[in-house]
Amino acid sequence: MREVRKCDRPPDPPRALDLTQAADRTHLRHDAESAETIAIHYSDVSPARREGEAEYAHARDECMGSLFAAIARTHGLDTAQVRAYTVVRDRRFDAGVTISFALLYALVAFVLAGTIVRAWRRDDRVVALVWLISLSCFAAVIATMVFDLWATTAESLRLSSWHLSYRAERLPWNGHRVLFLTGSAGFFWLITLARLGRRADTSRAT
Repeated sequence: MREVRKCDRPPDPPRALDLTQAADRTHLRHDAESAETIAIHYSDVSPARREGEAEYAHARDECMGSLFAAIARTHGLDTAQVRAYTVVRDRRFDAGVTISFALLYALVAFVLAGTIVRAWRRDDRVVALVWLISLSCFAAVIATMVFDLWATTAESLRLSSWHLSYRAERLPWNGHRVLFLTGSAGFFWLITLARLGRRADTSRAT
């Protein structure tokens, strides 16, 4: 039997929100995101989904509009204000996603850079340069693809929903893949140069 969902959310005690306060802005953002998730899940199992894309979108948007209106009444706000908070990002969360991946990438790059350092130690400078160019490009391409999965998974966990729908396009990293690709390659070079510099210091010390 197909799951039946209702277009409603747990009741929230009536309370006017003061959007000059960080705690109230966070509360509204969570309410707006929750309403959006409920509307998407509702339309996913709605009969409208079998009728076509336009009908599916209409069922989703109608549900979402009613939930936004209910939140607005509960908190003494305008419906447009509630809707606007669906695109407000948690910067601490986004920074955590970026930094955690950067640390993982740095660890992988540090290990891969060992190949270059060993070639350099043997005075195979041309071979080391070829390895550096090849590995940095390879690592950057793989990192760009893996980060898409990393960020999408993190967002799904944050929203408690594995169906992000159009929300995946709102991730702040979208549209910056070229920058991410070049930055990853440059980061690999920095890590490699750091390892080479450390090796040089060790050689002079001995």
